[in-house]
Amino acid sequence: MASPKFLEEASKSVKPIYAQGFFFVGCNYIAYYIVYDYDDPLNYYYTVVQNEKLFNEEISKIWANMQEFLDQEIVKVNNVRVNPRVVMIDIGFRDSKRRPFIVFAIRFNAPLKKGRNIYENRYEPEIAEYDYVAYWIFPPGSKIIKVDMGEGEESWDIVGKNILAIYGFKGKKSGGYEYIEFDLPIDGIDNTD
Repeated sequence: MASPKFLEEASKSVKPIYAQGFFFVGCNYIAYYIVYDYDDPLNYYYTVVQNEKLFNEEISKIWANMQEFLDQEIVKVNNVRVNPRVVMIDIGFRDSKRRPFIVFAIRFNAPLKKGRNIYENRYEPEIAEYDYVAYWIFPPGSKIIKVDMGEGEESWDIVGKNILAIYGFKGKKSGGYEYIEFDLPIDGIDNTD
C-alpha cells in the first residue's frame, strides 16, 4: 500500500481540466450526471482504485464534499426549494492512469407541472479553473422559454426547442445564478416533438 505521505502529495498534484454535466428533466424529477476530468501526474486515483480500503475512503470523502457543495446551493423549481442528492459516484480513466475522471449521479424530486415551469439555482460565483459544459435535455414536446445565467461570463445555446447547452470557460466568472423557464407537455412527458 502507498504511504500516507505519498498519497497526500499525489492528491495535491491532481488538477481538474474539464467538466461536463448532463441534466435530464423527467416526470416530477430532475436527474443529472457531472463528469470531472483530471490531470493526475502522480497517478493518485490509479493508486486509490487498486486498494479497496483507499477506494471506499476516497468515495466517502468526495461524496461528502459534493453533497456539502450541493447543500450550499439554493435550488428551486416553481418557487419550491428542492434538495439535490448524490446517489452514485464512480472513478474511471481515459486511456491513461494520468487521466482519471469522476462521475457524480445526482437527482431530486421536482414539483413539475403541465405548462410553464421555472428552475432556479443560486450559488457562490467563482472564477472557473477549467472549461465546462452542461446539457439540459427536456422531454419531447417541451419548449425552453427563457434562460438567464446571471452576471457571469457563460454562454448558452438552445438547440431545437428543448435542449439547452451552457458553456463555461477557464478563467471566466460564473454568474452564481441559473434561471431556466420552460413549458412541459402533459405530466412532463409526451412522445411527440
